[in-house]
Amino acid sequence: MTGSLDYVWMHRGPIAVLLVVAFGAIAIVQWLAWIFRGGRFRLQPGRAVASRAGAGYLFSDFLVKIITDFRNLLALVIVGIFAIALAISMYPGVRHWNVEEIGKGVQAIAAALGGLIGSIIGYYFGEAAGSRAGSGPPPLADTTTPAEAPVTIDAQIANAGVVPAPPPPVAQTQPPAPGGQEG
Repeated sequence: MTGSLDYVWMHRGPIAVLLVVAFGAIAIVQWLAWIFRGGRFRLQPGRAVASRAGAGYLFSDFLVKIITDFRNLLALVIVGIFAIALAISMYPGVRHWNVEEIGKGVQAIAAALGGLIGSIIGYYFGEAAGSRAGSGPPPLADTTTPAEAPVTIDAQIANAGVVPAPPPPVAQTQPPAPGGQEG
């Protein structure tokens, strides 16, 4: 009996990871069944639809919308990989409360994946700014003129507030001196 307890004590870390992964997998399968109304969550006749005001519904609706758009899912996966890599690289420093090791881990991951995360954030903020209603370029002013008054290029430039540059000065050249010698 003591031998098996020693084995469990020696391998307590991997056993804990195995238990967390197993419970996590069960929770994900149950959550997916709930989202897609599978298994015991199948809507039966005479049963009312669940309330759509709960936080669980909002969270699952959010994730379903992310999954339907692959770009969002890909960005979410990359950000998740960044977060996991950051946590793994910081773990030795956090375990021993060594700030230098934590800093080295953050620097290594930020150097490797920071540009990618910055690109993703820039893409989403740019997409959000571009998709807002009325965020297009402002309408141009009416530049049409009546047909009876033709406008010349100079008048258009003057109306735009642009003043033409003065012509460059002409260099004064002296005619060559008689006899081919310059004076």
